[in-house]
Amino acid sequence: MSTPTDEDTVIFPKAEQPPHRPLIARLIRKFAIPVILAWIGIIVFLGSAVPSLDEVGKMRSVSMSPDQAASVIATKHVGEVFQEFKSNSSVMIVLESDQHLGAEAHAYYDEMIKKLLADTAHVEHIQDFWGDPLTAGGSQSKDGKAALVQVYLRGNQGTALSNQSVDAIRKIVADTPAPPGVTAYVTGAAPLITDNFEVGSQGTHKVTGITFLVIAVMLLFVYRSITTMLIMLVTVAVELAAARGTVAVLAHSGLIGLSTYSTNLLTLLAIAAGTDYAIFIVGRYQEARLKGFERKDAYHDMFRGTVHVIIGSGLTIAGAVACLYFTRLPYFQTLGIPAALGVLVTLAAALTMGPAVLWIASRFGLLEPKRAVSARGWRRIGTAIVRWPGPILVVTGAIALIGVFALPGFEVSYDNRPYIPASAPGV
Repeated sequence: MSTPTDEDTVIFPKAEQPPHRPLIARLIRKFAIPVILAWIGIIVFLGSAVPSLDEVGKMRSVSMSPDQAASVIATKHVGEVFQEFKSNSSVMIVLESDQHLGAEAHAYYDEMIKKLLADTAHVEHIQDFWGDPLTAGGSQSKDGKAALVQVYLRGNQGTALSNQSVDAIRKIVADTPAPPGVTAYVTGAAPLITDNFEVGSQGTHKVTGITFLVIAVMLLFVYRSITTMLIMLVTVAVELAAARGTVAVLAHSGLIGLSTYSTNLLTLLAIAAGTDYAIFIVGRYQEARLKGFERKDAYHDMFRGTVHVIIGSGLTIAGAVACLYFTRLPYFQTLGIPAALGVLVTLAAALTMGPAVLWIASRFGLLEPKRAVSARGWRRIGTAIVRWPGPILVVTGAIALIGVFALPGFEVSYDNRPYIPASAPGV
């Protein structure tokens, strides 16, 4: 018997080796349809159990001002000492006329103040200086064409009660008929915050739609298949609905707080993460198919090669955004837990429903690669890095430092008034 030599040993390419088939992958493949139906059932249940995430966000909106801030403490202390108000929320009603404010304007003002005082569910106190002849001059302009009154509301700025109070004040002002030439405006810190929420909520659906449109164009360009693009978008949409529904249930039960910022960030993070994970799954499957794997082997190769990447990515994102919980500003705090939970739900759906959708679609010949993908460019880049690691490190580091050099000129500002559109009532 001859001893085999190196020439007699056949080395198979790694792609030709049968992939490992872990138990989880086999279970998902075997119960693919029940897995998909389970996630759809979860979405239906969550959607019927509580209102939509946007509605829950309005109901459970948190205060925008930290209770430990010196200005908030001073404002509430003034209200307690004079026994006038307990919140830090107030509006300024401004009367303006093209002529001197006369008896008709005063009668209009008195009627409006009477209605405001009657609304004890939304109004805590009114500084009625213009209604008293002794103090009227202090709240009226020098030319006598404008006057103002400050109304303290129930609920701290940014909370659901404060936003409801602002809307109630606006309705009272709008429903009170003004004399000819007289116009009343409702403005101040609380109305501006309410406008910020309402404008942000109105733009959520538009931003979400544009985001899906951009992703659809990108997927269509990369995969050259309308079917592949639609399957991936539907998968991402289901993951997004599951993430939003889970957070809505927790917020509706009072376990976590919300704000317009948190609902918007949660939506965008879930879309971005879900799209990335869908690309990982479909891309790795198509690579295996191009290497000659059968559908079942390509599925298991995809699972083996992407699960750890998806888990690492999802936990990194969730952990990073969860750190916002340790900030002091409430609207930053409310970004952390909801966004992290949304990413974790998206991660769970991507690890289970994603492979299940892939397996079902592959059974019908879908999600197959439409063209061969060349790796020559990436090989050249890898070869260059191996040959010249030092110079490439220096060049890429210098490019990255461009952003660092701009940091000294960056000024942090929490004034969001320049970003509120001029059409907002408070503006």
